[in-house]
Amino acid sequence: MYKPDFKITPKINSLIAKIEALKKKFELTRILPEQEIVLRYRAAIESVNSSTSIEGNPLNQKQVESALAGKMNSWEKKVIEVVNYKKAWDWIEKRNKKKSKILFQDAMKLHGIVADNLLSEDKTGHIRPSNIYIVDSRENVNYMGPKNYQIKKLIEELFDWLNEQKNKLHPVLIAGILHYEFVSIHPFSDGNGRTTRLLVKMFLNLINYDFRGCLVLDSYYWQNLSAYYGAISHAKTYKDQSKADITDWLMYFTEGFYLETKELERKVNILKLSHKTGFLKLSDDEIQILDYVKQFGQIDLKETIDILQIPGRTCQRRLSVLVNKKILKMVEKSKNTYYILKNYKL
Repeated sequence: MYKPDFKITPKINSLIAKIEALKKKFELTRILPEQEIVLRYRAAIESVNSSTSIEGNPLNQKQVESALAGKMNSWEKKVIEVVNYKKAWDWIEKRNKKKSKILFQDAMKLHGIVADNLLSEDKTGHIRPSNIYIVDSRENVNYMGPKNYQIKKLIEELFDWLNEQKNKLHPVLIAGILHYEFVSIHPFSDGNGRTTRLLVKMFLNLINYDFRGCLVLDSYYWQNLSAYYGAISHAKTYKDQSKADITDWLMYFTEGFYLETKELERKVNILKLSHKTGFLKLSDDEIQILDYVKQFGQIDLKETIDILQIPGRTCQRRLSVLVNKKILKMVEKSKNTYYILKNYKL
């Protein structure tokens, strides 16, 4: 029977209280249906980009959008990876309409989508056929997973624990423990990290704790991979990893959850700005520009090109549209031209 070892520290409790406050605020915030669609779409793209990038995919966010729109070579591995991840994300939404508890076959189904056309059939959506060793560049063994014949039982025990704890332990802590234990089991020949992060998404969505599909945790991990791997790695063998005190991992996970809810709050404020100005439609490019201005106070043409990864003339048009909508104000100083928010506090 699975029984994780952890303590709920005052700091973890404090972060959970802040998350709860932000969740309540989010639920009470009035945003138009089309604005929520924008948030959910951007969350999906950001999640696909971040989660696949963690595993070494070289595509940036704009390229991910192009790949999903069918504008890149569909046979390339980097394209297959992002297309598969988006398919898995979409499958979760459909699957969870049943509101049934998470089962072993759900994990296999997710991996089957993630690994489609990337692994051989006997390794796609199936437990790895042999034992697994994770090695570094010098061939030193960093981690050894459980024996492959143990995996099905370990996953079923984890899911039994998860389904039993739903009304006993806070969702953020359950999600963090699910993440830690599933990736520690390392059930598959490849695609363990992606499948784990999708399972966490599935759980949070199932219990209505994914902020209506707008929350993205993957970006937090991607921003500092060494911190991510450092927090989740406790031992070189599954036997020791599964028995470790994971309080520090839960601290890392809960802090990331809080930071990403704060980031979502900022994005919602950007959308509320479009409602205040009477212009209810903002394109994805315009939202990215406003995101940047919100963070750094101003933006110039070069920065816009760097963010959007599109030609300079197109970027200039995007900025001009926001000026015409009276959302941005153009400032000319010496030889520099930059843009700031016009009379709005976010």
